[in-house]
Amino acid sequence: MTTADPLVYYPQYCFHLSPTINTWCPLRASDVAGLASRPGFEDIDVFFFLNHPIRWVRIIGVVVAIDHYYGHRVYTIDDSTGQCIECAISTPNANNEKINHGDSRQVKTTRPPIVPANTTTVAHTSETRTTSTVPTAPSPIDIDIGMVLDVKGSVQVFRDQMQIKIQKVTRVLSTNQEVNFWDKTRDFRRDMLSQPWILKDTEVRRCRRLQQIEAADLEEKGTKKKARGQAERPGEGRGSRAVGIHASEGCPRPQYSTSGTSAEVMRAQRAARTEILRSRVGAGDKYDALGL
Repeated sequence: MTTADPLVYYPQYCFHLSPTINTWCPLRASDVAGLASRPGFEDIDVFFFLNHPIRWVRIIGVVVAIDHYYGHRVYTIDDSTGQCIECAISTPNANNEKINHGDSRQVKTTRPPIVPANTTTVAHTSETRTTSTVPTAPSPIDIDIGMVLDVKGSVQVFRDQMQIKIQKVTRVLSTNQEVNFWDKTRDFRRDMLSQPWILKDTEVRRCRRLQQIEAADLEEKGTKKKARGQAERPGEGRGSRAVGIHASEGCPRPQYSTSGTSAEVMRAQRAARTEILRSRVGAGDKYDALGL
């Protein structure tokens, strides 16, 4: 495949083979703002650079604005690429906390802790998990305008704009850290994002078969769980649902356990139908059931 060929967007059951889905992708703010969404992936917050699925990103930039809202705070990061990116973090609001949508320096709130550069944290999600060492007692440092931050988080859309939901934030203390990150961003773009993600047809078929097997297993487990629930559920109107006993409507409603195998269920159903037919035929001739 060349860059001129149409991009192939692989199904979600192939994502585990992607080199970008479960890693902190070092990107520029303009790259994050340019990530594209695809129909069918809106609910899992997965976006695409070419056809590379991306969920976790990392940027470094200077804080140029801080906005306070009820329950969360938004930091605007400028990494000198011509595009700023908003980074949001959830914050607990005390009863006596003052919320001001104007100048952030006039608001007295509890600022989120910045983890020192030599420590890491843990980020958990429903689809993926990034695990590292948890610091015992990180020293909280106030985030203020003009600070340079190393931000890691997931990508989301807020009011039709790309935004980073902060999972980890670290203060950058030297220019060397910025330069090293710029090198990582350049190498990642050149080695990974410059070409489309390509899978062989055999790999796609193998992933599809595995997905079908897993789906069948989940369906079978759900059926067994439902059957056990029906078998263990206490009967309503016990006498009216027993085999061969007429309900209040005057019609026999046989009840049999569905906790066994399908063959046993079929045999029980045939036996119940035979019993009902015999009760209707009575003691007459064997051809009475056929109307002869």
